[in-house]
Amino acid sequence: MRSAPDKRGASEYGPGVPAWWALGPQGRTAAALLTQLEKLTWDEVLTLRRSYNKAWPTDREDPAWYEAQDLATTANRAQLKNALIKHTEAALARAARTHGKRVRDFSDEQKTVCFAAAALAIEDLSPGLLGPLRLALGDVYAYPVPTWADSL
Repeated sequence: MRSAPDKRGASEYGPGVPAWWALGPQGRTAAALLTQLEKLTWDEVLTLRRSYNKAWPTDREDPAWYEAQDLATTANRAQLKNALIKHTEAALARAARTHGKRVRDFSDEQKTVCFAAAALAIEDLSPGLLGPLRLALGDVYAYPVPTWADSL
């Protein structure tokens, strides 16, 4: 899979193709999520951690994560899922650096954004997957879509 579009809106898929298209079936929502993650305050990053713990207590594994992995592979979207995860991890890391902090690998806040990315990669196939993330992220569909996502 090619990399996601840059913020200038340049799509690697050629003229006439909006930048969000590179982010998959839920590309506009994924673009909004990436933009929102970069704007997080440090308190909001910590809220991701607490919310993840409420949605998925640490004393048990989360079967939805494995379900999402399997569905992405079955639907030939594993590459898309992995690209979205990479971009959400990077957006979260940039937000943390803005506040002079660092997000550890496999931390609950990182797992939250990675799960959101995986859910968006297959959301049209499994609509309920984002449900528990509403605790942590709010309504991702209400986030404003950045202008670069609709540019050609």
